[in-house]
Amino acid sequence: MNWSQLLVPVTSGVAVALIVATVRFLWRRTRLPTGLSQRMTRRNYLAEMLVISKNDNVERLDALVPNLLPAECSPVLAEIQEAWSQINGRRGVRVITRTEPAALTAGAELLGAGIEVRVSRALTAGHLSYHVFSGSEHHTVLNRRNGGKDRPERLDEISAAKVFRSHFDEMWSESEPLESFLAGELLAGDLSAGEIPAGSKTGDGLSRLADRIREQRAAYQLSPKAQDAVLRHLAFRHRAPVIFVTGLPGAGKSLIRRAIAEELRRWRMQVDELNDYVYAFQEFLHALMLLGDGRGAGFSAQQGGAFQVEREDDLRPALHTLGHRVWENRRSNPITIVEFARADTTGALQVFGDEVLAASQIVHVRASDAERATRLARRGEPPKISVAGQLITLEVSDEHRLPSNAADTLYSRDDFALLKAQKNVAGRLFLVENESEGKAHIDEQVAAFVETVVRPYRALAT
Repeated sequence: MNWSQLLVPVTSGVAVALIVATVRFLWRRTRLPTGLSQRMTRRNYLAEMLVISKNDNVERLDALVPNLLPAECSPVLAEIQEAWSQINGRRGVRVITRTEPAALTAGAELLGAGIEVRVSRALTAGHLSYHVFSGSEHHTVLNRRNGGKDRPERLDEISAAKVFRSHFDEMWSESEPLESFLAGELLAGDLSAGEIPAGSKTGDGLSRLADRIREQRAAYQLSPKAQDAVLRHLAFRHRAPVIFVTGLPGAGKSLIRRAIAEELRRWRMQVDELNDYVYAFQEFLHALMLLGDGRGAGFSAQQGGAFQVEREDDLRPALHTLGHRVWENRRSNPITIVEFARADTTGALQVFGDEVLAASQIVHVRASDAERATRLARRGEPPKISVAGQLITLEVSDEHRLPSNAADTLYSRDDFALLKAQKNVAGRLFLVENESEGKAHIDEQVAAFVETVVRPYRALAT
């Protein structure tokens, strides 16, 4: 038997019971106090958890707790939450729970304390729970519910911690941030994307969403901090599932795209970054290799791994491919940031269709001609090629070379004024000025953009 075939099932969620049995057999087992190893009460179990949580030698905690309970259920739980906040200030706390209302309420309490919580739809009340404490000391506390009784044990070996952390990491990657899950609850049913106008005028859809926000706040006892996290996810999933970053070459679109993505990921949003240059380069390769499929018409090779096109229409197939990718993303609900440069931005946006545009935000990046020319002159990073067996991988850079004749002929003027005049983008167009003021200036503008998207939803909550 190949050992890799054995390791796959052992690290899967299905084999948790087998892992527990193996750990108990191979490593020295330290039981909780005698009373807890027999017919224990939850109160004693929680008391032991509190002792470990308050241990100054604990710097990190990963906890899979299907039956997470709110602090109002016990004064000890409130103390445990406070202790976890202290651990979170060291190296961090991560918690996975299930979708049961009490667990969501407890998760929201932790979220309000700055602790990252995720929700797994696969967990049930009968799943094993465990807490992996690590630092200069290592403690793994397991709890198996049997006949409604808690059956906890403690393992004080680093090897046991590694086994359970491996399983936790797998579960973590498959789980959804709590704030995203709660935002999804608000959007369930008859609310369509982009329904709320930027001006937040009174309407049936707006009123329904406001009611849901208030009902959810009461149901899960959301603190202001927890609710604000939910509203951020709600705002972008509802009003900005697609963010277009447009502007001329050299304006700094890639810089702004990355800055927006970094900010949204900081709020634990799932983000996919797309750039039409990748798809245009694919068209170029088809023409260069004479594949005979008609793709890449009008493309010609230039020095430094660059290409030139005769007309902007030659780039339209790449834009259509990009549009299909955006549609695919809408099925899985990530936030998609789409970067492209066109002389006719308004015409290019029409390729994505009215439904996508209605649920999008447009961030237009602008810089002076002199600044753009300086930046373009510095650019020239060629594609990176790697070979592994029969697989050839080609990676293009955001700092790719742009032939000067393309910059002069295709992108001779910024069309922001024309874009701003379009009625179908009213209230959804944000301008970023990107001269040479530095990162702080960019961060301020990105923060202002995020605030523009979220502000109407905060108004609904009040």
